[in-house]
Amino acid sequence: MKSVSIFGSTGTIGRKAADIAFANGFEILALSCHDNHKLIIEQAKKYCPKYVCVCNKDAFKIAKSELSYYNIEVLPGDELCNITSLAVDCCIMAIAGNAGVLPTFSTIGRAKRLAIATKEAIISGGFLLMDLARQNGTEIIPIDSEHNAVFQCLLGEENDEINEIILTASGGPFLDFDENELENITPEQAMAHPNWEMGKKISIDSATMINKALEIVEAHYLFNITIEKIKYLLHPNSIIHAIVGFTDGSFKTVMSSPNMTIPISFALNYPDRKPCVAQSLNFTEIGQLAFRKPKPWQKRNIELAYQAVEEKKVIAFNRANEIAIANFLNRKIKFPEIYTKITKTLANSESENIKSLQEVVEKCVE
Repeated sequence: MKSVSIFGSTGTIGRKAADIAFANGFEILALSCHDNHKLIIEQAKKYCPKYVCVCNKDAFKIAKSELSYYNIEVLPGDELCNITSLAVDCCIMAIAGNAGVLPTFSTIGRAKRLAIATKEAIISGGFLLMDLARQNGTEIIPIDSEHNAVFQCLLGEENDEINEIILTASGGPFLDFDENELENITPEQAMAHPNWEMGKKISIDSATMINKALEIVEAHYLFNITIEKIKYLLHPNSIIHAIVGFTDGSFKTVMSSPNMTIPISFALNYPDRKPCVAQSLNFTEIGQLAFRKPKPWQKRNIELAYQAVEEKKVIAFNRANEIAIANFLNRKIKFPEIYTKITKTLANSESENIKSLQEVVEKCVE
C-alpha cells in the first residue's frame, strides 16, 4: 500500500485529493489545514491518518479535543514542516498562497513524488526548488490542469524539440467585460467562476487573468523552457487545457471536462491511469471549440509574467498579487487596483538573485 500526505486537505484540491487517494487504496499518512477544524475532524475520522496538523491555534484546540479518543496525533501549525518532511510515497501540496512555500521545500528528499497545486512555491522557489528536487530524488508532477496537461504532452519528448507551449485560459467571469465595466466588481462576482470550482484566491486570480501570468512563470520553471516560448490563448470552453507545438509543425494537447479530479488522479497514480469520476467528453454535443484574443486589460494583466521574469522580480510579483487580493476581498481596494498595486510594487522592487531557501522565505514575507 502506497502512502500519501495531503496538505491543505480542506480546500477544493485537498478534498478531492483525499477522496481520490482513499478510493485508490492509498494509506493517508497526514492531513493539514489552516482553520477548518470541522472538516478536518470529519476527514480524520474517515481516513484515519497518523497525523493531523491544524495551523490556527483555536481550531487546533478544538480538533485536538475532538480527536483525543482516536489514535491520531494532532499537532499545531508550528509543527507543519516536521509533518511535511515525513517520508511518504506521494505528497499532495495544496496549501494556498505563500504559506505553502516552506512546507513545499520540506518535502524535498522525503517525498518520492510531490504532486503540487501550490503555484506560489514553484514561482518563489524557481529553479532552486526544481534543482533540489532533482538532486534529492523527488519527482514533481503538477496538479494544475494546464501544467498537468503540458507534463503529459511532454512525455517522451525532448526540450530542444519544443517550439512553443500554449496555456489556455477560460477568461473567468469577466470574459466579455471591457475595462470601463471593471470598476464596481465585487468579490462575490469575481469568485463566481463559470467553469471551475476553486478557492477564493485562485478564483480572483482567474477573474483578473493574473492566474495565467502566474502559470506562465510556473511553466518556465517546471519545464525549464524559456519564457518567450510560453504563450497563452483564451479558450472559454475549458476543454483544451494546454497545447505543445513542436519543431516539426505538429501539436499535442490534452482535453477533458473542466474537472480537477482528472489531473489529481493522474498525479497520484502516474505512470498508471485509474478510472475516476469525471464527466466524459461528448464531441458532438460540444460542437465547436472556441478561441479568442484577450481584451487589452486582460492582455496587460497576463503579460505581467514576462516583465516579472525579465526583471527578475517574480517573488515580488507573486507577493504583491497575494496582498492585493487580500485587500480586494476585504473591500479595501477595487478590482482594477489589483493590477495597479502590482505594477507599483514591481517598479519599486529590486531584482532578485535567489541562491538559498532562506532568501526565498525572506522575500516571501517582507
